Amino acid sequence: MFSTRKSRKTSPPYRVLLHNDNYNKREYVVQVLMKVIPGMTLDNAVNIMQEAHYNGMAVVIICAQVDAEDHCMQLRGNGLLSSIEPADGGC
Repeated sequence: MFSTRKSRKTSPPYRVLLHNDNYNKREYVVQVLMKVIPGMTLDNAVNIMQEAHYNGMAVVIICAQVDAEDHCMQLRGNGLLSSIEPADGGC
């Protein structure tokens, strides 16, 4: 029990990033975000897609590293460009 709490406490948050690409339609990106990210609403998905479209990149979600890696792999598996980075540095 203690080790679980400790590992959660010391586990730094990670950002899941969505990168703009010139291949996927915007509607498809929104659909993938809603499918892959738990609790993702249509409004949030549209905002993330638009931010990535106009700025080249957007933060999808901030979560534990293991979840971030999973979300990133699922986004990539659906043909999107995604990466992760530690959330505690360079805000």
